[in-house]
Amino acid sequence: MFLVSCFKKFLENFKKGAVCLLKKLYLEKYYSPMKNIMAALVLGLCSTAYAQVDYSAVYDGSAFLAEGIRLYDEQKYAEAVKQFDKLVTNDPNYYTAQYEKAIALAASEDKEAANAFYENAFAKGYMAEVPDFYMSYGNFLSDRKEYEKSEKMFLEAQKLFPNSSSLLYNMALLYVRKEERQKSVDLLEKAITINPNHLGSHYLLGLIALEDGRAVEGTMALLAYLTLAPESSAGPEIISKLNKKFADNYLDKSKLTFSRAGGDNFEDIDVILRNSLPLKSVYKVNSEFDDIIIRQVQAIIDYAPEHKIQNGFFETTYIPWLADMSKKKQFEGFSYYILMSLKEKLGKKLTSQNKKMQAFTDGYIANDFWDVFAKRKVDLFGKQEEVVVYLQNGKPYLLGKVVNGKKEGKYKVLNSNGNMISELNFVNDEVEGLQKYYNSKGNVTEEKYFTNGKLNGKRTTYFENGNIELVENYKDDKLHGICTSYYLNGGKACEGNFVNGEREGTLICLYENGTKKTEENYSNGKLNGKYIAYDKAGNISSEDSFVMDKREGKSMEYYNGKVVKSELDYQAGIISSPFKKYFPNGTIQEETTFVNNIPTKGVVNFANGKKSYEVTYDKDGNASGYNYYNSNSELYFQENYKANEIRSGLQYTAGNTKPSEVPVNKGTYTIKTLEGMTITAGKYEKGKKIGEWDYFYSTGILRSKESYQNGLQSGKSFGYNDDGRLASIANYVNDSLQGIYERYDYGILSGTYYYNHGKASGPAKTFYHDGKVSSESFYLNDVLYSKRYDYWQNGNPSEITTYKAGVEVKIETFDTDGKKENEVDYTNNSSKIKNLYYKGTLVHEYTLANGMLNGSYTIKDKTGNVYIQCNYANGSRHGRYLKNGPTGAPLLDKEYYAGRENGISKIYDIAGNLRLADTYLFGNNTGTTTRYYSNKNKFSETTQYDEEIEGEVKYYNLEGDNILILGYRRNQLIYYIALGKDGKLSEKKPITGQTAKIVSVYANGKNAMEVNYLNGNLDGKFMISSPDGKPEYESNYDKGLLNGTRIEYYANGKIYKKENFKNSSFEGLQEFFKEDGRPWVTAEYKNDQMHGLCKVYTNGTVSQTKRYDSDVLVEIK
Repeated sequence: MFLVSCFKKFLENFKKGAVCLLKKLYLEKYYSPMKNIMAALVLGLCSTAYAQVDYSAVYDGSAFLAEGIRLYDEQKYAEAVKQFDKLVTNDPNYYTAQYEKAIALAASEDKEAANAFYENAFAKGYMAEVPDFYMSYGNFLSDRKEYEKSEKMFLEAQKLFPNSSSLLYNMALLYVRKEERQKSVDLLEKAITINPNHLGSHYLLGLIALEDGRAVEGTMALLAYLTLAPESSAGPEIISKLNKKFADNYLDKSKLTFSRAGGDNFEDIDVILRNSLPLKSVYKVNSEFDDIIIRQVQAIIDYAPEHKIQNGFFETTYIPWLADMSKKKQFEGFSYYILMSLKEKLGKKLTSQNKKMQAFTDGYIANDFWDVFAKRKVDLFGKQEEVVVYLQNGKPYLLGKVVNGKKEGKYKVLNSNGNMISELNFVNDEVEGLQKYYNSKGNVTEEKYFTNGKLNGKRTTYFENGNIELVENYKDDKLHGICTSYYLNGGKACEGNFVNGEREGTLICLYENGTKKTEENYSNGKLNGKYIAYDKAGNISSEDSFVMDKREGKSMEYYNGKVVKSELDYQAGIISSPFKKYFPNGTIQEETTFVNNIPTKGVVNFANGKKSYEVTYDKDGNASGYNYYNSNSELYFQENYKANEIRSGLQYTAGNTKPSEVPVNKGTYTIKTLEGMTITAGKYEKGKKIGEWDYFYSTGILRSKESYQNGLQSGKSFGYNDDGRLASIANYVNDSLQGIYERYDYGILSGTYYYNHGKASGPAKTFYHDGKVSSESFYLNDVLYSKRYDYWQNGNPSEITTYKAGVEVKIETFDTDGKKENEVDYTNNSSKIKNLYYKGTLVHEYTLANGMLNGSYTIKDKTGNVYIQCNYANGSRHGRYLKNGPTGAPLLDKEYYAGRENGISKIYDIAGNLRLADTYLFGNNTGTTTRYYSNKNKFSETTQYDEEIEGEVKYYNLEGDNILILGYRRNQLIYYIALGKDGKLSEKKPITGQTAKIVSVYANGKNAMEVNYLNGNLDGKFMISSPDGKPEYESNYDKGLLNGTRIEYYANGKIYKKENFKNSSFEGLQEFFKEDGRPWVTAEYKNDQMHGLCKVYTNGTVSQTKRYDSDVLVEIK
């Protein structure tokens, strides 16, 4: 039949256009900016073969998607697929990329690959994430003549987009192919009712009508097409169809129903056309073109005003605008307008009428056409109403009544798929009353009230999960009254008051668990009174006073509401005292003086309280000079600056009080220690860093290698540990991380991340020591997005955590076989929870407050023994954290304050004996650190300041005798004191370059302790022996890392423990023995985690066997 061949070419062109529209839709949908609610600092991404990695590569899923679409539009389908494949699974654009990939594969020659991809996408549920996927698949199947499967896909899409004219049109095409034309007619009429601008539906309906012998109906539909797209490539074909004599063509009528509501009686005009009356010379044509099409079309238009409109589809859809055009005597211009697609063929005869065509376009089409053509009766909130459909980007977006040229009553705002996204109400062309807004899933996102076009009353916004996000009150477009914000998972966030758009009174913000977070006071929109911030433990973290936006009095920060973190005084907004910042132990970290709020001089100290550097400032507050000091408070280098550019450098040397000048813009600029060891080397050009800059530890080992351009860090950067092993690789652009960042644990890749403009953006991975992936996540602008996957060592997922804008909203847990065991939704969850894990091996009991851990958290094994006991305050550990080992004795015993370790942290071995007691102050490793033997005697003791050893490290033998002293200054080994011939510790021996072989000998000549240091790191054999020469402790190091077997002995010479290490990580079998030599406990380790069987012995016989996986107890046998 002519219908199929007639629309085949048009169908190809139209489908291509429809695809482009769909692409545009999803670009707009998924490129919307994300809220940046909380920052999350992360680092790095790639493989250990870093020489082959392009570290400047930025992950930008949106850019990959856009580039793929561009390549698709250029018909470079294989290249487009490569771009779409760049998107990782937890990228927010991933499903859209799969949709675009499917379209690209379908357009390529490999239809089987496309079919397989579509089937896989359907099976994996991708299509539910991007509903247009269903339509795309349906079209693909229809082209393959798999009509039943195609129909199934279209019906799935229709559930989600019942008012999508594009979908309805594609379904109509399917039913044409299935020879179910009645369904096609019904769908096309619905599509046109929804979208008057849907070209394909007018075209196809017109062709079907002509084929059905309905010349009048077919002509009207095709005229609508020519009016909407006068220069379309389908125009010549349409004109050809309409230029045939209706008396001789389109005569066969089928049983199709075109107007189910009745009406559409065009018998009068049909008789006129069938008898060729318009073709007779007596019928006057109002056009310079005297062709069949012009005469027949004019006859229909002349007839239109006389037609009695009932409820038929064609008479309500097409007759009104044809009649309007006739009444306004616009036919002549129209007759030329519809021939525009034949412009080249008709030549001067048509172009000579350009003025009349332009007048028709600028006059009727621009001003009158749409208000008549787009008016129709539709269901408007449950009632049939005559409305005007307004377009945006060619698609319906606004639907409502127009009275006397003004919007009146309820209106619908539609998205590109025809679903309602706003419910508006108008009175006299202004918004009035309640207005509602929806997301693409139909959920309310916002409600607000208007009076006379102005916001008045309550405005409420909602999170995607349906929870209230914000409640505001307005008066005449200004905030007025109480305003309250809420957390994503529930719970009030902040509440304050406004008067005429300005804050007034107290603004209080809360943590998710309801405890106070901040309290501030306002008068006329200005801070006035106390501003107090609280930590999660409920203590004051900072405190300020304001008088009408100006600080007044003390500005204080605290570690815990008591211990001062910083302090500063103000008078009328002017700084009136030095700014002082303190380490947690009370030592001054920084002190800066100000004049008129401009810094004049500052001092920054090391954690041990000694001076690190001094800085002076010019009158504008720019640094003008630096004095650098070593760990012994000795000045070793000075720098002078002007307008933020270095002008000179002065180097001091040991024993010489007069410095020597270091050239700034000539040769290599070096900074050295007093002893002449280079610690910085690079080049300046016009006072700005250029090229490679190297930084060194005091031992001479490279600390970092950086690249600069015009004073800004740009290019690859390498970081190293003090043993020379790789710590990080990064790329910078203009001082910001840009590209791939890799983090290493002493040369072993541990994490990979992408950065863009200094913020983590893209996929992130962490790795076990053996290189297997331990977690995968995704960041957008430093915020966790989508899902984080944590894995067991066997590669199966252990947890999947779902994030929305950095907030955990759900967690799923799995057993070691990858079988899902638990799911906890944090939304509005304030309850006590009890879950079983690993077939009941562990029982977790905890409490949530609006999705945050709050209160006691207890894990017991299936025998009722406590595995972990801790406490949380609004999602952070607070108080004691106790974890028991395989014997039931403690493994970890720590104290926390609002998420930070604070107090004595105790670590035990798996047999239950205390191994280490470390001191923390609010997350800062400061205080005494003591290690112990199995008999509870001290093994070693030292003091640390912010993880740096300061003072003496004392080592003891098993009997408790001090056998060696090592002297440190800021983590630098500077001397040792070994036992003398008299058996006493007395002679202090200096160490050069932190390298020494040290042997401490008892008075009887036997070795007490043997240890070797290389550049400050333990290297080689480490041995402690008893006075009678028996080994008490032995291990082996490779540049600071434990490798091989570590053995500790009882006093009777029997082995207490035998542990195996690989690069300081537990690896392999660990064995502990009783004093009589019988086994006590054995455990298998992998990647520094208990992984495998752990056996507990009683009287030398196995009494209990436990299985651990990735450091988690998963089975008790």
